[in-house]
Amino acid sequence: MKLFGYIYAAVLALLISTAAYGAQKAMRWENGAMCEFETKFDPAKIDEERLRNTVEVIFGDGFYKQPSLVTALIGPGGSLTSNTDEYRQACERETERVENLAVLDIPGIENYRKLSLEEFEESCRFNVLQGRAASGDPAALREFTPSAAKCSPFIDALEGKTDIRAVWRNMVEAQCRENGSPEECKAAHFSAENRSNAADAIRLDVLEFGWTTCSTSYLKTSDLRPRTSMRVALQKSFRRRFKVTAFPCAD
Repeated sequence: MKLFGYIYAAVLALLISTAAYGAQKAMRWENGAMCEFETKFDPAKIDEERLRNTVEVIFGDGFYKQPSLVTALIGPGGSLTSNTDEYRQACERETERVENLAVLDIPGIENYRKLSLEEFEESCRFNVLQGRAASGDPAALREFTPSAAKCSPFIDALEGKTDIRAVWRNMVEAQCRENGSPEECKAAHFSAENRSNAADAIRLDVLEFGWTTCSTSYLKTSDLRPRTSMRVALQKSFRRRFKVTAFPCAD
């Protein structure tokens, strides 16, 4: 009878263990280096959508996806313009999505959401100013105050306060010196002077390669350290809570 009892207990333990294992569900994902990972979880205890969102935030693209601002020479003759209104609306929708994104309660993740929203909202404001300048309001660029002092020569040129062609040619000369084929680089840019829409093409160059290049380093996103530090800490916390299996990376 004792032997039967021991066997029964062993079988029961095996059944319980098998049932518990059967309740496990696997989730796989890839990182930017095409390396694949997997974690297993109990869907009765862990909400799958929250887990998937958390994995994307910590190991994937982060909390937000940046909409695209189109600043280009559009329409007959190639007039400089932008899709600023559509971009602004897309930013508003993405902000709302990030604010309400359901994630697991992992230490530090709400601080990471806060930083992400700050970065995203600043980038949206920055791009909206660029779009407004492309659509005929270059003075809007002065509203990005962090770079106003250093980058104002480009704004002055776009406003017509200085000779924009002189500013543009100096800008092209400076940038093409860093290019592997400086003469080809200059020729490609300077060919804009022969186009029917030369004024708009030059304005686009000064806006994108002048003011934008000059100002980008003043954005929160230009300093990777706070974001990287938070992500590393979150990944460690996640791995303490879930076992993560790594698979060989794609060649």
